[in-house]
Amino acid sequence: MKKIIHLFIIFILGACAQEDELTPTGVVKDWFAIQPGEGEWNEIACDIYTNYGCSVFKNDTLGKEFRGFDNAGDSIIYYETLKIGYSIESFSKVNFTLCKDEEKLIQGIKIVRDLLMPQLEKFGTITRSYLLVDTVISASDTTVCEYGKRDFETTLLGLTVSMTDGTRKNITEFTQEERKNWLGKIVAIEVANRIQLKYFELVKEFYTIQKEIVENEGNKYAHGVKGTTEDFGGGKGIPDSRPLGFLEWSSLTITYNYFNNPKWTKYEYYSPTEEKDFETFVAAALLKTPEEFESENGEYPYVMEKFSWMKNFLQE
Repeated sequence: MKKIIHLFIIFILGACAQEDELTPTGVVKDWFAIQPGEGEWNEIACDIYTNYGCSVFKNDTLGKEFRGFDNAGDSIIYYETLKIGYSIESFSKVNFTLCKDEEKLIQGIKIVRDLLMPQLEKFGTITRSYLLVDTVISASDTTVCEYGKRDFETTLLGLTVSMTDGTRKNITEFTQEERKNWLGKIVAIEVANRIQLKYFELVKEFYTIQKEIVENEGNKYAHGVKGTTEDFGGGKGIPDSRPLGFLEWSSLTITYNYFNNPKWTKYEYYSPTEEKDFETFVAAALLKTPEEFESENGEYPYVMEKFSWMKNFLQE
């Protein structure tokens, strides 16, 4: 009997010793930490993470982890992904396409490192992470590629965006002026998000300006309007949004073009949402002096009033 007890004690002690050697469970991995690796992308991403504490990704799958075996003896592999569209209280679908062109991705992340991050740091608006994608598809019009989309913990940056004339262009092909506008809009996404969260009641004043100048259907927020170029300025080209109080359309689509005749070119456009309208005027106020803005938009009283409000608001 004593021999059996002695063997039992040895077994228990041995089991305890083996348990001490096991890898601790429940350790939370920081999936947003950029780890050193191979390639130019990783080198630049590590540089951004080290200097700004911001993670830049090119894939919405951040990694995978082995988590043991199931009852059938098969490996359990956990995949960590960016929860695009999810927040604490809700879910909103965000449509985007990943970029497969490594060269464009490299050019894009260099623009993020060299131009965007210093601007975001200046305004103290660096978010936790950015996902560099080919396109961010507009929720209101699937033909439109947006500059970016602010999500719960990640901002999506589109490499290919829709220009004001309805065409698409890659940010790596931008002119200096176009790149400046792109930077302003991305910074505005971050700045506008913080402003609207912190100064919700004051921001209502901005929306009131637009709502009080409604003269026709086109003045309304997030409203679709159809027409031809002849309806907008006697066939002189794309209709101007500024007489209606908007700096740009949310989307503009050519629905019919008869032998490239401007007189018979039909358009369908949407005015921006309240949020997008706010962002465009934040960008304008950050990029332009009052004199510069007036020289370009002085004949449009509605946009001048909204710009003046935004400029004063940001200064205060």
